[in-house]
Amino acid sequence: MRDLDGVLAGLNDPQREAVLALRGPVAILAGAGTGKTTTITHRIACQVRSGSFEASQILAVTFTEKAAGELKRRLQALGVDGVEARTFHSAALSQLSRLWSTHTGEPLPDVLDHKAPLIASLANALPPPHKFLPRRELAGEIEWAKNRMVPPDRYLAELEPNRHEPPIPPELMLRIYQGYERRKRAMGRLDFEDMVGLALRLFEEHPEAVEIVRSRFHAFTVDEYQDVNPLQARLLDRWLGPRDDLCVVGDDYQTIYAFTGASPEHLLGFTRRFPNATVVRLEANYRSTPEIPF
Repeated sequence: MRDLDGVLAGLNDPQREAVLALRGPVAILAGAGTGKTTTITHRIACQVRSGSFEASQILAVTFTEKAAGELKRRLQALGVDGVEARTFHSAALSQLSRLWSTHTGEPLPDVLDHKAPLIASLANALPPPHKFLPRRELAGEIEWAKNRMVPPDRYLAELEPNRHEPPIPPELMLRIYQGYERRKRAMGRLDFEDMVGLALRLFEEHPEAVEIVRSRFHAFTVDEYQDVNPLQARLLDRWLGPRDDLCVVGDDYQTIYAFTGASPEHLLGFTRRFPNATVVRLEANYRSTPEIPF
C-alpha cells in the first residue's frame, strides 16, 4: 500500500474506494466536475504500481481523440507509460490493421474520409423537396442504422420498433442507404462505423484473431460508458470474453450520443450483468463555485 500512497494522496473517500478496486467489474457513476478522469487515471496507475497488471495489458477507451490524449498525459504525470488509450474506432482500426489480412487473406480497405461525396449524386436524384435536404442529415441516418447493426435489408423493419422517423420517407431513405453501401463497396472503402463492424466480423468469423487481442489486453476501462452504442458494446464484449476486469465510468443522467444509438441502459444494467460489481458514486462537484453573496 505504501507504493500507492502518492497516487492516493488528495483523493476523497469515494474516489479512493474506486481507485483501490483494482480487480473485477467496477462501475463509477460520476457527473461532470466530480473528478472522474482523476479517478480512472489514478485507478489505472494503482493497477500498474500494485502489480495487478502491466501497463501494456490495459486498454482505456474514450469517445474522442482529445480525451484519449488527456488520459495519456495524466498517466504519464503519474509515472505510468505504456497504457493504450484510444477511441473505440481507433482501437478497432489498429486491430484490423494488424490482424485482418493475416486472418482473412484479404487487403484491408482504405478509410473513407466523408460520406457526403458518395451520397451527393444519390440525393440529387431524389424528388423535390427531399433532394434539397442537407447531406449530413442523410449521412446521420445511415450512421443511426449502422450503429445499431441494422443493414439495408432490415432497415425498414427496424424503424417502427425503434420509434424512429427518418429525415425523408422510409422507402427513399432505404434507396439512399442501399446506394451508399454499393458505392462504398465498389470503391473498396470503409466508413467510420465499418471500423467497428469489420472488427466484429473478424472476431466472430476468426476466433483466433480475438484471442490475440485478449492475450494482449487483460483489463479495460471505458469512459463515458453511458454513450456506448450497440455496435461498440458488442465489440467490447468480444475484447473482454469471459473475463470481468472491466471498469466503466459514466453519468447515468446524461447521454450525449443518443442519435448514434447510445443508451444509458448499458450503464444502468451493469450490475445485472456483473452482480458482484463494485459500484461507486462520485458526488462532490469540484467545478461548482460558491454563491456570491449580495
